[in-house]
Amino acid sequence: MNIKNKSLLKTAVLAGTAAYLHLQNTWIQKTEYTIPVKHLAPENEGLKIVQLSDIHLPKEKINLNKLIDMTKAAEPDFIFLTGDQIQGEALFDPTVAEKLFRKLAAIAPTYAITGNHDRHSPMFHIAVDLYKKNGIRLLDDEAISVVAKGRKPIVIMGLSDKSSAIQKITKDFLKKIRLRKDWQGQTRLLLAHRPEHFLKYHTDPEKSADVTFAGHAHGGQIRIPKVGGLFAPGQGRMPQHTEGVYLLPTDPDKKLVVSRGIGGSSFPFRINNRPEMVVVTLTHDTVPEGEE
Repeated sequence: MNIKNKSLLKTAVLAGTAAYLHLQNTWIQKTEYTIPVKHLAPENEGLKIVQLSDIHLPKEKINLNKLIDMTKAAEPDFIFLTGDQIQGEALFDPTVAEKLFRKLAAIAPTYAITGNHDRHSPMFHIAVDLYKKNGIRLLDDEAISVVAKGRKPIVIMGLSDKSSAIQKITKDFLKKIRLRKDWQGQTRLLLAHRPEHFLKYHTDPEKSADVTFAGHAHGGQIRIPKVGGLFAPGQGRMPQHTEGVYLLPTDPDKKLVVSRGIGGSSFPFRINNRPEMVVVTLTHDTVPEGEE
């Protein structure tokens, strides 16, 4: 191969790699799960939730208008924002965040929790104000009972993200969350940013959620087929919980949904790990879980 051909081949490889990395970080994937819930009210059959996690404004890289269109097309009953809506050390444009939050809340009732980046952001108070202004309910170690149109009530619990020191000594992560007696029997859904504490979210059987929604792991950042993600914060190398649906070892009726998330963070690239919008449909029938 002559020098000219080698140069053309090198250019083509570099261009192909750049195109691949661009698509891996900007092309949103919709992942759908149908999850059986024990004792789900018949009226809540087919209840649909869109989960958006780890947007990391302003490091989202995706087209936010496309994300809004995809969310609207899914026709959810609820939208869950499971932490790290904003990047910890970066300054985001409040007008961009406001547009996103306003349009999401116009699609369906939207609930948010904090992630570690939210807590550390110098603009966190601005994000909180934008939630309130645009109709998004921030759940800070609290639970509410809500009803979608034509449905029966469900309980949505939101866990605020804790510092690493507190996480190490805390045995019951849901200790501050209060459930009313008249909510007994309602399906319980938990928004909790960190999937690595799945077991600790079920310490108290009275608060144990039927389905927990988490993010934080970024899909393991680099994914290898049949192996999974290579690294995740809070889990380290070869993490266990990076995407998909997991069963609680002590009670398989309890599920954990982990989103790969949407935005970038400290690591600059996603590889074999596209930004993800998760759509969860609840059913009282026993059906296989997984992507369509």
